[in-house]
Amino acid sequence: MLAWSLSIAGVLLLAGLGAVLQLTANLGYDQARSQLTAALTTQSDEASRNERTRAVGDESARAADVLLGVTDPALVSDADRAGLTTARDRAQKASAEAMSLTAAPVPEPGTKPSWFWELYGRTARLEADARAVRTQTSELGRSSEDLGSATGAIGQAGLAVVKTAGGLAARIETENTPSPNEGVLTLRELSARLVATTSFDEQVAQGFRDYATTVQQVRDGHAATLAAEAGPLQAARQQIEDFARSLVPGVLLDFQWADRVNDLGGDNGYLSGETRTPIESGQYATILLSNSVAEDWPGDSSRALVAHEAGHAIATKCRSMVDNTDSASAEAWATAWAIGMGFTDPGNGTQAYGPPPDSVVQQAMACR
Repeated sequence: MLAWSLSIAGVLLLAGLGAVLQLTANLGYDQARSQLTAALTTQSDEASRNERTRAVGDESARAADVLLGVTDPALVSDADRAGLTTARDRAQKASAEAMSLTAAPVPEPGTKPSWFWELYGRTARLEADARAVRTQTSELGRSSEDLGSATGAIGQAGLAVVKTAGGLAARIETENTPSPNEGVLTLRELSARLVATTSFDEQVAQGFRDYATTVQQVRDGHAATLAAEAGPLQAARQQIEDFARSLVPGVLLDFQWADRVNDLGGDNGYLSGETRTPIESGQYATILLSNSVAEDWPGDSSRALVAHEAGHAIATKCRSMVDNTDSASAEAWATAWAIGMGFTDPGNGTQAYGPPPDSVVQQAMACR
């Protein structure tokens, strides 16, 4: 009986010990699995943040490349180029490192074993995996900070280049007068956008590239205009254009020269001009002049005629004052404006259209 009792007691003891081991192994495994699951969730969140940060950084690097593709030293100086290149290279390096981190495999908890001896081994692996995941999460966090810092450096450098270059538009316009109004108006529009921008991205970089292209168009337009006016009358033509522009500050003027304007010109004894203005908006105009005006320059008749045409042009600044319902009213305005500016020679329009009413002269004098 004693032997049987001892055998039963041993079995019970072993069974109890096995149960304790099984329970302990299960509890330990469940805790390790929970820790790994929590670590994986945190890692996934950080990996997503890292990918979003990397996407922004990659866009900024591409935007920097757009600026670096502009070779005009007046718009992107050597110092600017060096700073942008350094910032871009740093961002690209940080992006590559981030990509390797997010591409690294992460462990999976796997299926829970049944027996305690298997559970103990799997628990140890889960704990090691959780430590590795937490380390990877920390590395991802540092990577995100590096990416953000590199992206910020690109943004700061790029924004400075864009705003500085945008602020050069007025000088570029002055240096390239005359140049066709179309390019100058586009230059002004793009410049205003760049100066007003508060952040740097691919869209802003594309706007900068368009601006650089327009700058070159304005320069090319300047060269083409001077080439078109070359010849014995070039000096007089340029003096006339400068004179007209001085009369209408704020109004952009294009000039076209021909032997005849409205079928009138020097070969039939006339000075002739015509002005074309936009119908609804815009302070700009195109003045057409016969070569005879330059041949007569600086005679009183040519000065008065140019003043008359300038009167049509400045009407774009004073649309509410001007009666443009018909040609006669428009010509009376331009004549009155020239008279108000002190040009009394009949070339001011009185010879062609008659004297305007005094009331129109008084009204025109308010348009400056």
